[in-house]
Amino acid sequence: MNERSAAPGGLALVESLVNTVDLADGADTLDTEEGRARLGITEGELAGARELRESLRAALLAHAGHPPHRAVTPLGELLARAPLYVAVDDGDGSAALAP
Repeated sequence: MNERSAAPGGLALVESLVNTVDLADGADTLDTEEGRARLGITEGELAGARELRESLRAALLAHAGHPPHRAVTPLGELLARAPLYVAVDDGDGSAALAP
């Protein structure tokens, strides 16, 4: 049984994506329609989702002092492609990234 707490807030989505593959047996929940639907990923988005997942995994491994399992697109390169802007709430002045 895993005693770790779930990732907080919006990081739960990242945690869910990162954990869609089991390296020990190669099982990948993104191979199934149900697994993709849980994350809102369409079949057409599958390649990009897998690329992001592996880049996230490599970044997490690096933070723990481990090398990646294989060569991946650097996470910074993937994030630089994302069409995001900073949205500022008129009411409270809070800022958030938005597509």
